[in-house]
Amino acid sequence: MQELRKQRKRPNRYDEVGLFSGLLFCADCGSVMYQQRYETEKRKQDCYICGNYKKRTHDCTAHFIRTDTLKAGVLDNLRKVTAYAEKHEKRFIKQLIEQNEDGGKRQNAAKRRELEAAEKRIAELSAIFKRLYEDSVAGRITDERFTELSADYEQEQAELKARVIQLQAELAKAQDAAVNAEKFMKIVNKYADFEELTPTLLREFIEKIVVHECSYDENNNRRQDIEIYYSFVGKVDLPE
Repeated sequence: MQELRKQRKRPNRYDEVGLFSGLLFCADCGSVMYQQRYETEKRKQDCYICGNYKKRTHDCTAHFIRTDTLKAGVLDNLRKVTAYAEKHEKRFIKQLIEQNEDGGKRQNAAKRRELEAAEKRIAELSAIFKRLYEDSVAGRITDERFTELSADYEQEQAELKARVIQLQAELAKAQDAAVNAEKFMKIVNKYADFEELTPTLLREFIEKIVVHECSYDENNNRRQDIEIYYSFVGKVDLPE
């Protein structure tokens, strides 16, 4: 998280830190979305587009979204979430706890299963190394074959060890849902009655925003969905 926040402070090509810099991600390829400006004699347009589309490094579409449209959507959602949280704090915290405990338990259970499988495979590879070495010493396989096989297994084991370290770190950081809900409420209380979006406010409130490609209905009306993941608590679904 700290590394992400450091990256978000880097100036863009326009020698400024964009309001949503480092917060926007493409829903289809996962790339960071980049600020883009178009200017003609008749109009100026500020928007964000998919990084892979922009750089042509991956087969993806633009996921074009205007900055003013994005600001309006995020501001509206943020105001609704904070207003509800302030008015119904106990109910809101209870909802967050239930919501995040369900999601967190599933995610952590999957990570534990992956961790166990990785550790088991690492042990199996160690046994394979031992047998390979014994076969090499006994002359049952050539030195060339030993080198070829051991290199493949060493690479697999190194990748698994790196993944084990990552999974252990993620599980260690997994916190009680109640603690996360309280942390989010501290941010809500800190920015009570905010009037506009600022880079500081956004980076405290929001972990990431996922932008979907636009679509059109039968009347050719444009629609574009965004998903806002708030700090500590993820997506927040308010009661109707």
